[in-house]
Amino acid sequence: MRRIACLALLGLAACADLVPPRSSESYYEYRQVSGLDTLSFKWLPSQLPVKIWVADDSPLRPHVVTAIDRWERAFLFGEFRATLVPDSNTADVIVRNTPPVSLLTVSVLSAFAPQCTGETTFELAQGGDALQLPWRIFVWPASNPNANGIETCYAITVTHELGHALGIINPNHTGAQVGDVMYRDPVFNGISERDRATVERLYHGPTTLRPLARTPNPSAR
Repeated sequence: MRRIACLALLGLAACADLVPPRSSESYYEYRQVSGLDTLSFKWLPSQLPVKIWVADDSPLRPHVVTAIDRWERAFLFGEFRATLVPDSNTADVIVRNTPPVSLLTVSVLSAFAPQCTGETTFELAQGGDALQLPWRIFVWPASNPNANGIETCYAITVTHELGHALGIINPNHTGAQVGDVMYRDPVFNGISERDRATVERLYHGPTTLRPLARTPNPSAR
């Protein structure tokens, strides 16, 4: 009831601003810092729900659904929402069950486990002040696609990689701990309080990158 009243009376942005930031010890680094350059990203309210594509027959599809639900629930006031779309050409985020075919990106964010590997890539638009959509998430088996524990690995890794596409883009996963899904070698199957505190701080603060809508390419899937 408090959430509904807050949204109705004050609006999403004003309501979110009423939430006090948590202590500095309860979150980890989410920005990408290189020298004097600091990159930070979040989805704008006008771009919600974020459109995510994953193949209908992909073994990752149920884990993408779970990851969306987990991250949406991490926010109090709907600062992030996502939906699956049937056409990859309209997607803001593309998820594939394969290794990446090219590393021609400004940043590669990785996670490793014995059963599977994940990478999320993003590109900067010309000028460096915008992130060129789409994000690309790759999660694939380390060796055997039927290995014992592969489904749990997929669940953890897809949630981790979607966290990157929300804006947790520190390449070294600085400050994340083993109990956080955004730990470099994630083992926690869920969203921790520190994960929640980090995205809360991210989405209630300024960022340096604006999401730049993609130009549809009929030949790209």
